[in-house]
Amino acid sequence: MFLFKNIDLKRALFLLTVSQGVLSKAVKRDCSEDFGDAVDDINDIATNLNITPCEAADVYNYIVKGENYFKQALDFEVDSNFSEENCVNKCNEANQRLNGEFENIDQTRILEYSQELLGYDYLSSCTSNCHLRSLDAQVMEAAGDIPDTESSQSEQENLMKRDSKECVDANKGKIKLTSSKPYKSGIYRYTQEPDSAQTAIAYINGCGPKNSEAISKIVGKLKYADEFLPACNSHDICYSCHRIGRKDCDNAFKDNMRSICSTIYSASSGDNFIKKAKKAIQKVDCITYAELFADAVSLFGTKSYNQTPVDTSIKCASCGVDIIKDKLYKTPFYVLK
Repeated sequence: MFLFKNIDLKRALFLLTVSQGVLSKAVKRDCSEDFGDAVDDINDIATNLNITPCEAADVYNYIVKGENYFKQALDFEVDSNFSEENCVNKCNEANQRLNGEFENIDQTRILEYSQELLGYDYLSSCTSNCHLRSLDAQVMEAAGDIPDTESSQSEQENLMKRDSKECVDANKGKIKLTSSKPYKSGIYRYTQEPDSAQTAIAYINGCGPKNSEAISKIVGKLKYADEFLPACNSHDICYSCHRIGRKDCDNAFKDNMRSICSTIYSASSGDNFIKKAKKAIQKVDCITYAELFADAVSLFGTKSYNQTPVDTSIKCASCGVDIIKDKLYKTPFYVLK
């Protein structure tokens, strides 16, 4: 048994530092020189903060260098050996290195400017993220390794399961796209046709039921429920139809949510420095939620996987429709009921 402390995820998840680099190179702070390719970004900062270009160059450099140092501090995978104390020490070391770059500048001022522009300071965000990772490590430790065979049933058990549920011939299951074009963020939407036998998509219930009371104690209110919905739909199919083991379902769930975050919050070529920075914050926020949510769902998912509401045989309409057995159990999608 382990306890989860309440955390401010919005603050914890401000981590521009673990995203792709917003900018790759700092500029010289010599106001007699041209700022080169960064001049437009620096002017945007100056305008938004109502400061001089020289002061804006300091903010620009602070973000560029801070991104690099804190990215290095948090560049490791979370596992059962994770130490929050060691993580925090790395954050402090990164902060010392960053401050060392600005010894001759009013650090309080530049910190205030960067906070006003982006939201939070690097050190607090880094240490908060360490706590969030600690929670994820606890979840992973509690879950343990889920063997691939954990959720696979013996043939006799599968037969008993099929006997207890209705099986209509797979050919009578009919699912179609609602449009030839993606519904949202490159993801397609499907619907079960009116004259179709019941298929697994009729039992999809989205992300809400996954965010149970037990999971809510870990992740709080699921901030990205709408964004994660297509991944939750696919995970429901995976749990219902048993095309793969539970561990593989959960791994696909995490990967799909990460991919959704990356797609939605990727910077566009026309984005300025500020917009790139804000998108990077949202992207990391989204991905960190995804990882913790997926691990929490995996921790409490055994019952849901084992108590599938449908006959899992590919001979039956529930799981045997081609689009379900070949794609939807692993691919995010929207559904129109």
